[in-house]
Amino acid sequence: MNEVRVENWLLNMDKEKTKAVYETVTEVCECITCQNFRKASLLLDEEVLHFCRVLGLDLHKPSQLNAFPVENGQVMYSGYYHLCGEIIDGEFDEWDIVVGQHCFSLVEEEGGMPEMLTAPYFQIGFEVVLQWLLPESLELMKK
Repeated sequence: MNEVRVENWLLNMDKEKTKAVYETVTEVCECITCQNFRKASLLLDEEVLHFCRVLGLDLHKPSQLNAFPVENGQVMYSGYYHLCGEIIDGEFDEWDIVVGQHCFSLVEEEGGMPEMLTAPYFQIGFEVVLQWLLPESLELMKK
């Protein structure tokens, strides 16, 4: 485990173990909102991609991805990522880190630990508004 500082967060984490966990997730949701999330995420700037690399995250494999249509053909996505390690310092449930278009927060764990992880682990929540890029109508998302 190594200490990693990201703005005002201080994390003690195992980046390689986190990456290995994400590599074991081979099935992803194929609903149109998740497909659009993955497609739109390919167009994100280097700052967001660097943030994910530093933490060992696979940006395309969030947990409990939620999607809500907003104006101008855009979708607000929220969800979270699991990381192997522990939080040394940082405020919980505040959108205190903005990276590119993403807002990130430390999230206190509610519920059981995912079976692919062993303690210690923690969650980072996110919100982002992305453009709808699929040829299917955004209206299909509302059904």
